[in-house]
Amino acid sequence: METEIKEIAENYFSKSEYKIIDYALRGERGTKVLEIFVDNKTGINIDELVRINHELDDIIEEKVVLMDISKMVISSPGTERSFKFIWQLLKHKDRDLEIILINDEQLTGKLTLISEDENKIGVESSIKEKGLKKIRTEYREINFSDIKESRIKLKF
Repeated sequence: METEIKEIAENYFSKSEYKIIDYALRGERGTKVLEIFVDNKTGINIDELVRINHELDDIIEEKVVLMDISKMVISSPGTERSFKFIWQLLKHKDRDLEIILINDEQLTGKLTLISEDENKIGVESSIKEKGLKKIRTEYREINFSDIKESRIKLKF
């Protein structure tokens, strides 16, 4: 049944400006919740999520008997989820990112370049020299495929 719901969701979103970022199934038999995380290049608001949730819920109820899944939720990925596609970063230019590369190197810096064509991003990091008060700025271009995880760094 989960596969059938995913196929319906993929078909629904293939005709829209939104793309499926991830699925999450949580809970136990009879209380399972299927979460579908969606995004687009310009962002998504709560009214759009509510509309999409109702439309997709109606389509699924019409085609599938939901025996194991008690609820389906359409949501944006949120800041805790890593970016899966370079286009997701377009709306975050000039914000700070926390990045873990596939070689486990970690860096934090301001997102200054997003090149979908070249599949790379540019990050400007402030680095404090050991033993010195001086801070230098380092610019680095990173292939998106070399990134294991990337998230917006929240400021409090």
